[in-house]
Amino acid sequence: MNAADIAGALRKQITSARLATNDRLPPERTLAEQFSVARGTIREALRRLEETGFVERRPGSGTYVTYSERDETRSIAETTRPLELIDARFAVEPQMVRLAVLHATDFDLAKTEAHLQTMESGDDAVAFADADDRFHLALARCTRNALIVWMMEKMHEVRSHAQWARMRTITLEPAIIARYNRQHRGIVEAIRARDAEAAGRLMKEHLETARRSLVEATS
Repeated sequence: MNAADIAGALRKQITSARLATNDRLPPERTLAEQFSVARGTIREALRRLEETGFVERRPGSGTYVTYSERDETRSIAETTRPLELIDARFAVEPQMVRLAVLHATDFDLAKTEAHLQTMESGDDAVAFADADDRFHLALARCTRNALIVWMMEKMHEVRSHAQWARMRTITLEPAIIARYNRQHRGIVEAIRARDAEAAGRLMKEHLETARRSLVEATS
């Protein structure tokens, strides 16, 4: 094994929580025996991990895990650009609403309806954005798929950062809010009608509208 391979193996142990934040790694000698390599190879592997923020080497004490999944999520959320998020949503949400057609209960649909009515009750950008987040998460919960809910929660964490406040100010004018509301209403009606293809198509159209709005605002 070379240093890159060993760094990868240790990184996997850290991200899988076999080694947790603040845990001390075994001494270089022990790692060299474990991987059957020279200590110089271990030092190079640890250097790579330190450069990428996974560990910290403390002279006279040892090497400690500094990686935190929360930190990585925060970093991704802070650096993801608005158009990157829209593209990720294209990969998830059309199929998400198709699954909602199959699994949504009356209770689930009542929750989405409540958020929809909140959005339809005014044209304040901040109130609309908050209800919009809740609406799309409610659609995710209609799928009864915990992984999809988790992915949507992570996507909405991205929208909590400062760059999104500026985007909302630029893009969420009364006319676009009214258009989004019509699209949201159509998606809910398609789910109620148990029309998976219509729901997926309408969600794609909704995301295309959002993407065009972002492109126009940033061009």
